[in-house]
Amino acid sequence: MGITSPEKMAEEENRDSIHLTRSLTEKIIAQDAKGETDQNAVLELKKTMSRNRQNAQVERLQHLNDVMPIETVKKIHIAQETGASNWLTCLPIRAKGFSLNKQESVDAVALRYGWPVEGLPKTCVCGDPNSVDHTMTCKKGGFVCIRHDEVRDLTASMLREVCCDVTTEPTLLPLNGEHVQYRTANTTNEARVDVSARGFWTRGQRAFMDIRIFDPMAACYQRIPPEAAHQKNEREKIRSYGDRIRNVDHGSFTPLVFTTSGGMGPKAKCFYSRLADVMAEKKHQPRSHVVAWMRCRLSFSLLRSALLCLRGTRYSAPTTIDLDGLNYQATVVESGILV
Repeated sequence: MGITSPEKMAEEENRDSIHLTRSLTEKIIAQDAKGETDQNAVLELKKTMSRNRQNAQVERLQHLNDVMPIETVKKIHIAQETGASNWLTCLPIRAKGFSLNKQESVDAVALRYGWPVEGLPKTCVCGDPNSVDHTMTCKKGGFVCIRHDEVRDLTASMLREVCCDVTTEPTLLPLNGEHVQYRTANTTNEARVDVSARGFWTRGQRAFMDIRIFDPMAACYQRIPPEAAHQKNEREKIRSYGDRIRNVDHGSFTPLVFTTSGGMGPKAKCFYSRLADVMAEKKHQPRSHVVAWMRCRLSFSLLRSALLCLRGTRYSAPTTIDLDGLNYQATVVESGILV
């Protein structure tokens, strides 16, 4: 979580403080009232100290990776993905949609590091032995199927700020003898994707997006790194809908793949980067603040989706945020979100 121990850092911090204030200390001892400290030298010294500290942290992490269990190492790797830690770095302001209750906070930290979660029944309603990994993949009760709903609704609300004809759960055009490339393609007449918007990638063209949230600790992903798992899920989505949407609906298709911990696949990163560019331009807001706000909101949405699978009916509905007129820069500053 990036929380350092003051006891372990005290000696190093004292040494750095002495080095930074040495020139000023010398002038005080010499009673030099007219002398000035070289601010460029102080700034360069700060950069060197920061670089040395980062190198030391990398070395400590490498040492921990060598001695920790493989599952814990993978959990840490997953927690380092872009967007996986944003919910930890902002102030819990309910009005901004960045709050968790006590139970959710404890569960979120336990999920992040693979710690035992207290209060779970020993047997799942499906009859199998219950565990954290089982709750993330069990289809009984429908929680896995609906856990992407908040991400879908948030994405649609952001698209409505910059695009027209935004629809959730749009039905694709039925097939009338058209040939699709892959056998795993969805050929049913009632086939739907999660979100569509007109004019996102190309002016006038309809863009279709489908969301998948997967558990990177599931048995089928144990032997592959998170990056390969993202690409695998993206290929499956493209084979299901890509060819049909391109040739029948004459639109574009983008799979939005996430992990339950908050990581994003390559195409999802590209999509939300483009969305941040357009939102920043239209709202006349700094892009860095729009990106920071977007990642934080997505992080909370993905965390709530995981908590939905974990606790079921104990899941609390998120605060609805009206994006119309939202000042992203002020929200990022007030919430303490890292840019």
